[in-house]
Amino acid sequence: MGHIYQNPIFYNFVYAFHMPLFFIAAGWLYKTKSVKAYTIHRFFTVMIPYFSFGLLTLLYWQLIERHFRVSDMTFLQSLIGLIRGEYDFLDFNVHLWFLPCFYMTVVIYNGLRNTVGRSVTYIIAVVLSTVYVFSVYWVALPSLPWGLNRVCQYIGFYAIGNWMSEMRVNEKVELKPVWAVIATALLAVVLILSLLNLTSGIFWFITGTIGTVAVGIYSILLSGTFNFKNLISFLGRISLVVLCVHGPVYRVVSKILSVVIGVVMHVEMDTDTVRSNFFFALIIVAITLVICELAYMVINRVLPWMIGESKRSRKAILM
Repeated sequence: MGHIYQNPIFYNFVYAFHMPLFFIAAGWLYKTKSVKAYTIHRFFTVMIPYFSFGLLTLLYWQLIERHFRVSDMTFLQSLIGLIRGEYDFLDFNVHLWFLPCFYMTVVIYNGLRNTVGRSVTYIIAVVLSTVYVFSVYWVALPSLPWGLNRVCQYIGFYAIGNWMSEMRVNEKVELKPVWAVIATALLAVVLILSLLNLTSGIFWFITGTIGTVAVGIYSILLSGTFNFKNLISFLGRISLVVLCVHGPVYRVVSKILSVVIGVVMHVEMDTDTVRSNFFFALIIVAITLVICELAYMVINRVLPWMIGESKRSRKAILM
């Protein structure tokens, strides 16, 4: 919704904490493993999907979409950009930047845990992110291959998630209305700061942390709801495919919807107008998720290695 709905208030609110939320959630699930085993395992579950979907969407971009969207990058430049894994060189599917950055973050973090231990790793990770956050006031770090510059930005949040998990902070939250009030108040603070454009530098670290805590509290309170658990399970299952293909998909859906609405209402309608309407944006999100689910079903059955699933692991899951 943050990528599709073109509303500055909503955009600033979501972007105030959504990336920290992703890394804190990932850190929550971290378990220490040997450096070699973890590095290889993560390469197959993160980087193989990155290159697979990257090549697929790059070909789609070259053959079809670049004829409808303006881009200064040639096919060769885009291919090199895919290999480099840098945000600024992924014009054809910019959302893919997350995967190489995430891979380097978890591999470096695991390496630190195996080398200097838990407590020192926490300190190093938080210091790196703190230095990165304050660096924006003086000088921007250069873009590096595989998002290494962004690793410094997010590894602190990954450490926070790991710490929260190991400290079992979720057990502190009781199923009482007061926790819903606290979570709502925290999100209200994030909204106010985003309205004041206080979401960069140290404020981004603040909004990222409290926004994630608020979402975490809501998740705990709703975890006993059967439908909620099913929804989260569904979204979690297809999340990798959503990340990799939702960009090209929602652009096509937005274009088709704008044409249909224009014909029905007998007005000129472009994609920006459609995406500026909350209701229409929700429709685009829903259709995009359905298409991503269909893509997941086909890929999981025919080419499971594209999403980091071997036939053996798939059978184990089904059993």
